[in-house]
Amino acid sequence: MGSDNGAQPRQRLLYIHAQTPNPLSAVLEMTIYEPVAGYKVELTAEEPEFRYATVHEALVDGWQIVQFPLHQAEYDDDQIDMVGYEFILQKMEVVDG
Repeated sequence: MGSDNGAQPRQRLLYIHAQTPNPLSAVLEMTIYEPVAGYKVELTAEEPEFRYATVHEALVDGWQIVQFPLHQAEYDDDQIDMVGYEFILQKMEVVDG
């Protein structure tokens, strides 16, 4: 993303909700926040195609974990009003915009 035209790297954020607190578990939801003015997350009714299948795949691609999920209760869709375990990752890159 972006070209190196002398601009300073900016922090990109990636929120991943995984099935368990293990970085190797399957991704349930994923949202990227880009550091550009006016950026908005696009919501669609279509089934999302995630860039990564696990948090570990994002780490291999250069993302860094800045927050691990809280180890509260086991994920159970019927009993807990949350979507998996939330990891927050960052990547410093020069971004167009």
